[in-house]
Amino acid sequence: MFFPQDVGEINETPVPFTIGIQTPTQCESMLSYGRNGAISMDATFGTNDMKFHLITLMGFDDHRMGVPLAWIIISRQTIEDLMEWLKPLKDKMLSHMPH
Repeated sequence: MFFPQDVGEINETPVPFTIGIQTPTQCESMLSYGRNGAISMDATFGTNDMKFHLITLMGFDDHRMGVPLAWIIISRQTIEDLMEWLKPLKDKMLSHMPH
């Protein structure tokens, strides 16, 4: 898990539920397939009682097969909310790259 955020309020502004998940294998795959290649995001909505979004970050292997690199479960989907979890993921990946 790289980005847990609880539902609540900050200065009376609703904060969405957000959780980012990436396994060690997905981290390795992201370093392999996410570098110098295409990454895509796909979202589902309304597939659960809470109406949360499930977003899959995908990379592509040498055979152009999709490889899931990370998931996020989020209660609302705005560009600001997506950036809130993409930045920690980017920082995490940069910390794993050789200097």
